[in-house]
Amino acid sequence: MSATDTTLPPALPADPDAGPDSRPTGRPSIRVLVLDDHSAVRWGLVQLLEDQPDLDVAAVATTAEAAVAQAEYEAIDVAIVDYSLGGRNGLWVTRKLKALAHRPRVVIFSAFANDHLAASCTVADADALLSKSSLGEDICYAIRSVSRGRKLLPRVPPDMTGLLRNRLDGDRERMIFAMLLAGIEDERIVQTLGLDERELFDRRTRMLAELEPLPGEPGAETGHTPLHYHRPLPR
Repeated sequence: MSATDTTLPPALPADPDAGPDSRPTGRPSIRVLVLDDHSAVRWGLVQLLEDQPDLDVAAVATTAEAAVAQAEYEAIDVAIVDYSLGGRNGLWVTRKLKALAHRPRVVIFSAFANDHLAASCTVADADALLSKSSLGEDICYAIRSVSRGRKLLPRVPPDMTGLLRNRLDGDRERMIFAMLLAGIEDERIVQTLGLDERELFDRRTRMLAELEPLPGEPGAETGHTPLHYHRPLPR
């Protein structure tokens, strides 16, 4: 698919033996945390998710700090996180959630999702990135998918990859960045580069600061581009 092609191929099923809107049966409910600082969006998400028989809205938060605090005490399976929160952003929340003993899956959404944010979500260890414009269509599918260990992160085109890689401080960070965008698991990165898990975690957090949009540059709050996934989301 070209960088400007927004036509989606035919819908693919969520499971080999199920249709795209299939809902798992006989499984425990997926416990979801919803984080958004806009009441209308937050209310709409909660209403949508509560209508799903396999999804349980276990916590709702309006700030980044409150979401992290709730996840420390609630057994959250999937966190739905708005990128723009008026203070801390969704990437900060993702890093905090991924540091917990019970690490929830994280789905980030943004009204201005673009290739730059897709790269940053990959580094942050988010599990999915969605555009807010199609949130109602995609969110339930994304929750079910990431809860099973799948990643729904868009491809980052080579020109953006090269631009961001050059911002990183040192060859080691650039190697980590390339391996993350290639979908290589943390365990293999640690083994290949001779790191320990904590060092890789800390490096990922530092890399996010280096990948922040520069002044005047389109970022996650100013520049939307179509997202192109390795496997199209069902419609």
